[in-house]
Formats: sequence, structure tokens, C-alpha cells
Amino acid sequence: MTDSHAGLARWTPVRLEFSGPAPVVYWADLSSERFVDPFFDQTIARWAAGPHARPVVRTGLEALDVLDGEPSLEPAGMIFHLSRCGSTLVSRLLGTLPGVVVVSEPSPLNTLLGLGPGQIEDATLVRLVRLVVRALGRRRHGDEQRLVLKCTSWNIRRRAILAAAFPETPWIWVQREPARVLASLLAMPPGWLRLQATPQHAAQRFGLDPVTIPAMTRPEFAASVLAAMLDAAATDPSGRLCVDYSELPDAIWQSAASHFGIEANDAAIERMRFESRFYAKSLIRQPFSGDSPQLRPLTDDMREAARRFVEPGYRALAGDCRLP
Repeated sequence: MTDSHAGLARWTPVRLEFSGPAPVVYWADLSSERFVDPFFDQTIARWAAGPHARPVVRTGLEALDVLDGEPSLEPAGMIFHLSRCGSTLVSRLLGTLPGVVVVSEPSPLNTLLGLGPGQIEDATLVRLVRLVVRALGRRRHGDEQRLVLKCTSWNIRRRAILAAAFPETPWIWVQREPARVLASLLAMPPGWLRLQATPQHAAQRFGLDPVTIPAMTRPEFAASVLAAMLDAAATDPSGRLCVDYSELPDAIWQSAASHFGIEANDAAIERMRFESRFYAKSLIRQPFSGDSPQLRPLTDDMREAARRFVEPGYRALAGDCRLP
């Protein structure tokens, strides 16, 4: 290890940039933090506003290679999901288990998986994904035993890259009745919904026909994206466990933990049962009371878009879930 990188041994890559003349990795000293927030970026924001914040350090990509010899965890499991279907509950409850570290939707990984084919070769991308995930799984405290990586919803379209980087890692696919997912997405739009305004980008990320995108209604575009995610989840089912929203939270301790090789004793299960009573995406404890029809009304357009575009893929995978 070079002297210039020695001080970064326990630091964490928090941002990658590929827009300049050379790629840049931004490192933060998170040695005082735990990944206990619902999402990776929330942990970074909390650290940046707290008493332990230090200036980030910029390096080139070579630092990922140089530092890869540091003690790190490779993912024991990955969570992929259809969006708004309980995947954050899965990741947060697994994160209550002793020794389990959950890194949820990390922006450095999203940056890599968002690179187009003209920006990077697949072999290089696989290598960088492996290095970044291992750097995110650095054993910073010494008590870490298992790493769980929760991916952003659209990452399922790039699962082949993650599978090539970690071919032995099992994965979970979490899904939900499509009309309910659509209602939630349209009430609180995710970033990828804005891609309808740039059809070429939408086509690249989701495999849609760019000619048809401008004429789609908003529900149709969202439903088409969900269908593309389901198609990707149905590809190469090796190592896959399907979990439906209707099975939660019980499926987390009945099947998800063991699928990742993680043991959960009676005390751990009781703790998960208790934590499942709270809203998983809230930074403060807030009782979860289910979806509010007033906040997420289902319209005929949503139902029709779900029926036309999403239901076939959802039902095909539902056969692998234990629906009631």
C-alpha cells in the first residue's frame, strides 16, 4: 500500500464521479458510524452533519485496488425489489441481527451500474463493482460478520453484473401486487420516473422502445418499467428466493435470513417482530399502519396499466412466492 493511501484503510467510498477527465472516488471516514439508517445516503448525511465529520478525500480508481487487501466482507446476500413492496423492511430487520451489516442502495454502486455501454466495458465494470462493494463492506469496527447489500429497484436490470462480481451470492426478489406499487410510485415519484422525458436514457436503462415512450401516459410508462424489472428478475433464477409483500414480515425470519446463511434465534426473531411494527423508511420510530388510501388512491388508469403491462410478469414470479 502506498503512503498516500495508507490513511484510507478503514475509510468508505461515498461517491464516484465519471464526468471529468478522469474518474474520482470520494472517501469518508465513517469509523464512528454504523449503517443503521434506512438508506446509505442518510447515513452519509447524518455523519456529515455530526460531530465526527471530516473532509472527504479524493482519489482515482486505483485506490480501490490498492485498498482491497483490507479486511472486508463480501455480500452474504443481495436484496432486489420491484419498489414500494417492503424491501426496506426486509433490509432493516435483517440489520437487527448480531453481526449483520446492511448497506442499502449505496450511491457509489448506483453510479457504476448507471454507466452506459459506451462509457465502460463489462469486464471493467464487473471488477469495479466488486471492488466498491468490498470497500463498502470494510470491517471498520471488527464485529461485522455478514454483509447484506440492498439494491435500488432499477439495479435488477444490471443483476448480471453483480452476479458476475459475486457469483456465489444468493439473492432475494421482493414484489407486490402491481396496482398498489403503481399507486405509490405515482403518489411519490422515484427518480427513474423522470426518465420518460429523455426516452434514449429510459431505453438504455430499461430496454424500452424509445419511439413509444413519449406517447405513453405516466401510469403506462411506470408500468412498462415495472414490467422490465420483472422480466429481469425472471432471468437466471439461480440462487433466487421470491418474497411477496403479503408474506411480510414473517418471511424475513422464516426464509430470508436462512437463505443468506444467517441464523436467527428466538430472541432475534422476537426483536424483528417488535421492529416490524414501525415504519421502515422513517429515521425516527413511527408506528406503521399500512397504506393510506387517501395518500395512494388507485385509479382506473393505474389498474389498467398494471393489468396490461405488469400483471403477467408478477403472476409468473408469484408462483415462486408463498402467496396466501
